[in-house]
Amino acid sequence: MMRKNRKVKQKRGIQPTEFKVEDLKAEIISDAKAIHMPIGTAEVIAEKVATETAKWVTQRSVVTSDDINRRVAADIMKYSKDLSYVYQNRGKII
Repeated sequence: MMRKNRKVKQKRGIQPTEFKVEDLKAEIISDAKAIHMPIGTAEVIAEKVATETAKWVTQRSVVTSDDINRRVAADIMKYSKDLSYVYQNRGKII
């Protein structure tokens, strides 16, 4: 009995990415605009959360993007539950 040639699945390599404070700030501000938060408030929250997250990231040797997202959402929760909810669910239909 002969088997048909099967396509061999290739595993995707893990691509490391660099954590960028400015990108995180921009994401938070964008999400804040979506809930009509005043821009000044959004900028203050984004600055505080991005700074704290950057400190947290530098203390770890390996961090996944999911780890960062959970940490950021928890930090945002201190300032705005609505913004935290939007940040956690971006890219999903709400």
